[in-house]
Amino acid sequence: MNAHWPALTLALTLTLAARALPARGEEKAVKPARPDLGRVATSRKDGLTYAFIPPGVFQMGCVPGDDCAKDDRKDEGPRHPVKLARGFWMGRTEVTLEAFLTFVAQTGRQTTAEMDGWSPLFDGRQVVRKEGMSWRSPGFDQGPKHPVVVVSWYDAEAFCAWSGGRLPTEAEWEYAARGGEDGKKFVWGNDPTPVASGVNQANVADESAKRVYGSWTIVPGYDDGYIQTSPVATFAPNGFGLHDMGGNVAEWCSDWYDEKYYASFPEMVVDPKGPGVGEQRVVRGSSWVDDASLSFASRRYWDAPATHMSFIGFRCARDASP
Repeated sequence: MNAHWPALTLALTLTLAARALPARGEEKAVKPARPDLGRVATSRKDGLTYAFIPPGVFQMGCVPGDDCAKDDRKDEGPRHPVKLARGFWMGRTEVTLEAFLTFVAQTGRQTTAEMDGWSPLFDGRQVVRKEGMSWRSPGFDQGPKHPVVVVSWYDAEAFCAWSGGRLPTEAEWEYAARGGEDGKKFVWGNDPTPVASGVNQANVADESAKRVYGSWTIVPGYDDGYIQTSPVATFAPNGFGLHDMGGNVAEWCSDWYDEKYYASFPEMVVDPKGPGVGEQRVVRGSSWVDDASLSFASRRYWDAPATHMSFIGFRCARDASP
């Protein structure tokens, strides 16, 4: 396990034709030149581009040949078939700083971190309480196209509702992350080094981060060029046209977290939405602080919904027309 992750958690082109995304239930997206990437459309509300994810069946959880017997990965099994009966729209990227700024300007939203007046910050040696830290000042430089961070589940839920959507379910997230290629250990394939055809695939803990955070466990020999977050869509999309489903920032999902939730499934589960109650919300995906040991496509993480960290962001989903 990445040496710095427990401390953090414990301390609290594609040229695709696109047009404005109509109101919920009225999507009529254009068809791109690459049908395998699905239909795409741009939201008038948040300015972000969404991809249509077709309905389908996939095997959710730890894949054959992967080692999920470890105590910190037992919640990734048993692997089970999931049917998503209806297609849905998924943000092609994580929600950006500029999109979140628009949301705040229009709603006057004060985020959880801003109300708290502080947030946890890893200073390279330990997690410290950083006064005044928020999405506006996450402890490192960001541009308008970087993913917004230091946002709680409540902030993410509010943004998605404002934009006409919702947070994706955990099942939708994993299905979308796999990009139609079931059975891979990582979003980018089976190799723990995120490189495909000689091209870097993700922003994870790498050699550039090691130069700043000397105690970190990293992907050895891999340098993605970013110490912290990278602009969204810097790296290649997956089979559904989604960027950064592995790396950059981990992402809030709508579900309550239950370590034994998978074990409660019947032979086939349709459109699961998670437990009815809970104390922690699901977080999916790896981030700029994670090495390969924390970058599995099936990996499940959780945190209190009021938590705000510099490596957690989100993307939104939208229901499609019947």
